[in-house]
This record gives sequence, C-alpha cells and structure tokens, in this order.
Amino acid sequence: MTAFGDFAPLCTNTPSYPWCNLFYRQLQRNASDILTGPSAIPASAPVGINPKCGIPRLNHDGSISNVANIAACGVSVLFVVLLIVLCNRRKAAVGRIELRSFLTLYLLTLPLQLLSTGALLAQGSTALVVLTAVHAGMVAALFWTLLANAIVATQVVEDGTLSSLIPFGIFTILFLGVTTYVSLDIGLGVTQLIGGVESPPEALRNIPLFVLTSVWPAA
Repeated sequence: MTAFGDFAPLCTNTPSYPWCNLFYRQLQRNASDILTGPSAIPASAPVGINPKCGIPRLNHDGSISNVANIAACGVSVLFVVLLIVLCNRRKAAVGRIELRSFLTLYLLTLPLQLLSTGALLAQGSTALVVLTAVHAGMVAALFWTLLANAIVATQVVEDGTLSSLIPFGIFTILFLGVTTYVSLDIGLGVTQLIGGVESPPEALRNIPLFVLTSVWPAA
C-alpha cells in the first residue's frame, strides 16, 4: 500500500522522474537486490527505479538518450532568454526585478533538467546525484519565487526595494539550501535521520523530499 512520501509509484510509472536518481544511489548502497531488469546495470540503467517504460543511457542498446526532453529544454532556454530580455524592456512594470529573478532561476533549472533526466549520465554516479540534488533545490526555490512575485504584485511591499528583495533573497536561499541538503543526504547517505532507508526500502519513502518537491510546488 502506498503511503505519504512514497516515491515508488512515481519512479516506476513516470518516465524520467529526476528525483529517482537519488533513490537509485540509496538502493545501490543499501538494498541493491531491489534493482532488477534494466535498473540492475548502472552503466546503462534508465532514469527511474525498475521503470515500466525507461530510456536506456546514451549509446547503450542503441539508445539516443531522452531526445524529446533535450529538445524541449533547448527550445525552453531560447524562449526564457527572450522573456528575460522583454522583461528588462518593460517601462512601467510592477516587480521587474523579482520577475527577472524568477525567470533567471527557471532558466538555470533547464540545463539541470536536461542532465538529470536526459539519460546522459550513469545511474548511481556521484555527478548525477549532485546535479539532481541541486536541481531539486532550484525547483523548490523556483516555486517560492513564483509565490513571491504574486505577493509583490499585490503591492503589500514596494517592489524593487530592500523590503521586497531581502525576504525574496533569504527565502530563495533557504529553499535552495534545505532541499539540496535533503537530496544530497538521500543520495549520499550523510545521515540516517533524513537520508536513511525507510522500511520497506522499495517504497522509496522520504517525507521531507516529498513535501519540498511535490507538496510545496503543488500548494
């Protein structure tokens, strides 16, 4: 039975779900027997944990990696750059700086999205774990900047001033730092409190990560 905080359904049924990279390394370290089928071979394993529909790593079994994702990220980069340029040209704009910060942060998530879900790096590798952890941190921070822009638009505080930019920056750093740390802990096993394997290990349960990467953005 699926419980709150379980990533198993997402990592099995959702193609290229990035946070599964963290649990792959966790299982590799603590319960490698759970990794079966395509996931059993790290060098060619697709993104996910025993996924029903996975894309093998680049140059394995004729794979050309997750080309659709790479193309979408490439187009998105160009479109977001255009939005940033247009944002800078706005004359009478509420929250110009805050909106530009939101768009810039989103721009930075796109290369990380490409690398963490593109089937380019070996599953279980430290590089993939670190990139995925930073990606998770940026996603959590991104949704704070989205909320902050909504607050600024109500003119509760004057946009572009210290009263707006200081809390904007502090909470962005907090969400980025906390989520990145939680993600690194899961992947690298720094502590048992946050990054330890839950029972049963195949549930891939981690409530802090689930709240920060699923509940918080949805809310």
